[in-house]
Amino acid sequence: MVRYFYTWPPLVIVGAVVLLSLPWLGLIALMVFVLAVLAALAALVWAIVAAPVALGRAIGRRWRERGIARSQPAYAAVSERRSGALR
Repeated sequence: MVRYFYTWPPLVIVGAVVLLSLPWLGLIALMVFVLAVLAALAALVWAIVAAPVALGRAIGRRWRERGIARSQPAYAAVSERRSGALR
């Protein structure tokens, strides 16, 4: 069977062409192709929209962390004074 494997690809190609030449099967194949193109387009649009949103969130998170890190020593000193730890 493996010896005759080279005879299968032409049969598959000819069979696919014959089946797709039937009008309704060709229309079904065209609809599947259009759906695949629309799905690819939707994925592209999602990636174009999601990348700046993710970048904006990352920048905002970095700014918040930086603000907390700058203000934390002041909060720590105030809380230690109030608790009486520096007496």
